[in-house]
Amino acid sequence: MRICLLTDADVFAGTERHMLTLACGLRAIGVEAHLAAPSPSVLEEQAQSVSIPFLAIAKHGLIDKKAIGILRSKLQDGTFDIVHAHNGRTALQAAIAVRLAGRGHCITTQHFLEPNHATQQGVKGTISHLAHRWVSRHTLHVIAISRAVRQAMLARREVPDTKITVVWNGIDPPDTKVLIPKAQVREALGIPAEAPLIVCAARLEKEKDVGTLIAAMERVTARLPEARCVVAGTGKLDAELSNQICKLGLENSVMLLGFRSDVLSLIQAGDLFVLPSPAEAFGLAVIEAMALSKSVIATRAGGPLEIVAEGETGLLVPPSQSEALSEAILSLLLNTKLRERMGEAGKQRFCTHFHSEQMTQATLAVYLSTLV
Repeated sequence: MRICLLTDADVFAGTERHMLTLACGLRAIGVEAHLAAPSPSVLEEQAQSVSIPFLAIAKHGLIDKKAIGILRSKLQDGTFDIVHAHNGRTALQAAIAVRLAGRGHCITTQHFLEPNHATQQGVKGTISHLAHRWVSRHTLHVIAISRAVRQAMLARREVPDTKITVVWNGIDPPDTKVLIPKAQVREALGIPAEAPLIVCAARLEKEKDVGTLIAAMERVTARLPEARCVVAGTGKLDAELSNQICKLGLENSVMLLGFRSDVLSLIQAGDLFVLPSPAEAFGLAVIEAMALSKSVIATRAGGPLEIVAEGETGLLVPPSQSEALSEAILSLLLNTKLRERMGEAGKQRFCTHFHSEQMTQATLAVYLSTLV
């Protein structure tokens, strides 16, 4: 079985990390997996670093004849048996290539609760809708990264129920030996060794709702003046959120760190992890924190509902309610034993449900079903 994991994104975000982890996992169990993406790209560099075959696929419009031609040729000569696409544009390319090649299969993974095409209107919306209906008919199976994503797809009537399988995202267990020591991280940030530290890793965009976390910190610091919060991520709301911090007088309590390559070290240095997003398709950062034995707080919506065992591995709060979030944060910061117990339970839940091996095996099962 020869698999092509395909994207036309030149960034290295959650989807691309997922693809790299899956490719490594598949090859570890004897499946010939290739990565296909634009060149140059971070994914290409990462693929080369772990010796995964890489196919350069440039991005040239919605219907990319060159990309389709390359995929068709690879399907016809047996290089690929399955093209596994990871966004709407590449799903179209893969479906057309399979159709033209007369062999192979197209499988897609839906990574979003509300992909771009779901909100398009007018002529573009009509064309996009027709294109996705055609792709759906010519896609053998769709993987949803959470039950929430599956339900959203069914609500849009995009794909029949029988063609969707939920496969939760998985990651490799963090190698704590290569992480920066907790004391060193805190010292570099100017955070006292014993200060309660909340860590958040999220883009500074509207859909991540970091503003609610900042508002919650006003109440947290009123009770625990020594508490600190760091947010790793960049985005359009950087200036707006910085202003919010200043208006609330939280300059010494909340830090926007921008892009960080050491997010896992930051999480390990913290006391708990918070993801305030009101609608996450999954919540990769949540399982990263759980893998590091950190208790977590997320919103009672979307993917986190499936990840967090409420009251056992962390707490869930209503979206966009800063008071409820502050109460949850305080309840864990003020109860060390509870926080540590939840962290250990979270690690066990990670090992059982969100390890990369589980994701790889579940995805392989979808591939094997195409041979039946």
